[in-house]
Amino acid sequence: MTARRAGRLPVWERLRAHDRRPLQVEPVQSVALDEVEVVDGDLPQLDGATVFDVWADAGGFQLRAALIRESRAVPFLVRAARLRIEDSDGRLEALLGERRPVATVGELERQACACRGISADAVYGAVARGCRTVDQLKRATRVAFGECQGRRCVPWLAERLELAPDDPRAQLRPRPPLVPVPASILAAFAGTRP
Repeated sequence: MTARRAGRLPVWERLRAHDRRPLQVEPVQSVALDEVEVVDGDLPQLDGATVFDVWADAGGFQLRAALIRESRAVPFLVRAARLRIEDSDGRLEALLGERRPVATVGELERQACACRGISADAVYGAVARGCRTVDQLKRATRVAFGECQGRRCVPWLAERLELAPDDPRAQLRPRPPLVPVPASILAAFAGTRP
């Protein structure tokens, strides 16, 4: 345990009221930064808001986070050109996969995942590097992490892998966010577009 973590709540305990009261969730605050720093799962630039989702897109990075003060929750949607991660346990890096898969303008007609703009070439590259299941492709490329949660792209992925739809390797395993997130905080993001 590093000195930075000593005496702190574990990251999975940071998104709830300490006395277990229901959270009063404020509207989502959109923040644009040149660079965002994540230290031990938190955003020092936003008073220590805890990150629970992150992804790369053509413009850089987007993060969803929330700051809990007593029973008040302030959700944040952060956009940044650059991302710096310190004192990480590896979960953020795993969510990001590789940054290469974001489709460029010339590849837009060949997208594997329209929600996140992931190119077909990124999927083929991941297969060439050894991905053999839909779940592995999801983790390597971030395909199926979008709004449709794989309903549009998973059948396409299974077909590319030559897997029958009922083959277990053609199915996605449910994956929770980085940390447990109260439904009230997730609901605050319902009207926002990534």
